[in-house]
Amino acid sequence: MLGYILRRLLATIPVFGVVAVVVFFLIHLGPGDPAAIIAGHEATLEEIEAIRDGMGLDRPLPVQLGIWFKDILRGDLGTSILTKDKVASLLADRVVPTLS
Repeated sequence: MLGYILRRLLATIPVFGVVAVVVFFLIHLGPGDPAAIIAGHEATLEEIEAIRDGMGLDRPLPVQLGIWFKDILRGDLGTSILTKDKVASLLADRVVPTLS
C-alpha cells in the first residue's frame, strides 16, 4: 500500500510541472503590460520600468520561467500585488484554520 501511495505521489510531480508551465504562459498571453497594470494609470514610464525590472519582466520568457521554478522550489511564492505581503504567509494564514 505504501508503495502505491509513493508511486502516485511521484506521478504528480510531472503533472505539476506541466500545469505550472501552462499557467505561466497563459498569464503572459493575457492582454496588457503587468508592470503598467501594477503601477496604475498615473504612473510614469520610469516607475513602470522600475517595476518591470524589479519583477524580472524585462528578461526573456524562458529565463523568467526558470527563475519562477527556482523560486517555487525554494518556497518563495512571491509577493501579493494587492497587499504587498508574502504569498506563502497569506496562504499559511488561510490553511491553519482549516486544519483545526
